[in-house]
Amino acid sequence: MQPVDSWRRARPTWPLALATASVSALVAVPAVARSPHWLDQLSLLVTGRPLAPAHAVALALAIALVARGVLLRRRAAWYGLLALVTMGLLAVLAGDDAPWRLPLLAAVLVVLWMRRDRFPVRPHPERVRTAVRTALALVIVAMAGSVLLGGVSIRSAGRDVASGLGATGAPIDGASWLPGVLGLVGTAGLLVLVVTLLAPDPAPPPGDDGERGRVARLVAHPGSDTLAPFALRRDKTYVFSPDGRAAIGYRVLFGIAVAGGDPVGAAASQPAAVRAFLALCRRTGWRPAVLGASPDLLPAWGRLRSFGYGDEVVVRPGEFTLSGRRMRNVRQAVGRTTNAGVTSGIVAERALTPELRSDLLDVASRSLGGAAERGFSMNLDELLTGHHPGGIVAVAYDADGRPIGFQRYVTAGQGISLDAMRRAPGGPNGVNERLIVEMIGYAREHGHGVVSLNFAAFRELLDSRHRGALERIGYRALHLLDPLIAVESLYLFDKKFRPSYKPRCIVFRSWFDIGWLAAALLTLEFGRTRTRPARAAEEAAGEPVHHFGRP
Repeated sequence: MQPVDSWRRARPTWPLALATASVSALVAVPAVARSPHWLDQLSLLVTGRPLAPAHAVALALAIALVARGVLLRRRAAWYGLLALVTMGLLAVLAGDDAPWRLPLLAAVLVVLWMRRDRFPVRPHPERVRTAVRTALALVIVAMAGSVLLGGVSIRSAGRDVASGLGATGAPIDGASWLPGVLGLVGTAGLLVLVVTLLAPDPAPPPGDDGERGRVARLVAHPGSDTLAPFALRRDKTYVFSPDGRAAIGYRVLFGIAVAGGDPVGAAASQPAAVRAFLALCRRTGWRPAVLGASPDLLPAWGRLRSFGYGDEVVVRPGEFTLSGRRMRNVRQAVGRTTNAGVTSGIVAERALTPELRSDLLDVASRSLGGAAERGFSMNLDELLTGHHPGGIVAVAYDADGRPIGFQRYVTAGQGISLDAMRRAPGGPNGVNERLIVEMIGYAREHGHGVVSLNFAAFRELLDSRHRGALERIGYRALHLLDPLIAVESLYLFDKKFRPSYKPRCIVFRSWFDIGWLAAALLTLEFGRTRTRPARAAEEAAGEPVHHFGRP
């Protein structure tokens, strides 16, 4: 089995990519700018003959794209280089090019053939079909252009004769703009063709119900992480370890394959799932990334880069207590809800009645102000549909018995993780604290060793008392943006429970990917979550409802 470090230790392609990029520069620079004599000679060594500026720029752009494809180990880039060198050889052999280029081109062809195993990323059939359609369109445009140009030439010639015989009117040279337009269309089409063939595989469809059922069983494994339930989102695709005892849920966006958290399932099989995921990325051309990896599993990702971006907030029910001065704020919040007549209950999501489900969805809609559900690494979809196994809902009711807030939790291994926290606008303060306290008590009674609450992004920055200049700027930005992203306010809310923190990391391939990585992660976390309409659970699980102060 190929080691996980093979992603970074594979034989490098950057020397060939650098040579290809140099050829691109040698094609373009002498054609569009004044250059020294030695540079012109080098350019002729590559092209064999001077090129028109427009042709040189188009060819240079295509070769530059191929150079990037070489760096990314695209087999289509290797084919492109092979085709360019072969055409050069044929031109020399036909006597249309400089014969002294023959040894150089032959040597390059041999080197390319010897390096063919360094380009494992083959173009996806869908990309090939798109490229074929593009090529056919270019051929049709070229043929149509030839016909038009031929017709214009004949008409112009006839008018010239008529003018010479004394007919009235000035000579017409024809549609002089047409060759330029055809050249522009051809150039754009060529670049589209190259970009299409060099693109990574398109995003795969989400996992089917059978795969999701396998993952659900792995989520329940005692070795699964507290983020494991979120692998069950219906927009994720799965890759399994060879023994099927661990899996990774991921999504592909902008060519980045983003895994959400650690692999789920048996700890012993998780490194094998990582290797399977990286091997998949090598075959498809995707760039691997992880959002929410735990530091303990970073060695399994080999030499990929990583950095911490925050902490998961966890509470251990066996150690939690409301007594003591440090818990006064939480006690007061819970007391305010009691004084306001608030009651609460905990019910399995699949056991929700249609009436209660409808009321809670109305609370969720009003809580978000009509905005869509969002999230990726620590959020599920299918809110209150009963679709996901292990869903538990803590509900708060006002003095008249109407729902005014709820929290959904999902089980994983030996823990419970908070998924959604919704409170109706205008409800009593302290409802969220009340439900968290009730759920911690529920977890203690049912043997769950940990309750995972929220995610504290940039916790060390927010918690630091001695910030440097850059840290002060970062803190100020978080403070000003808090009404939009709620990073600081969520951290302060969680801090009241005196939790412990579990660091979480972002894992990625290269710093050159950081722009696309940021775009993918922000889109996944803050983009709209697609959900199906709420429906009653197909089969109620029949779990009892646990009430706290509600008749």
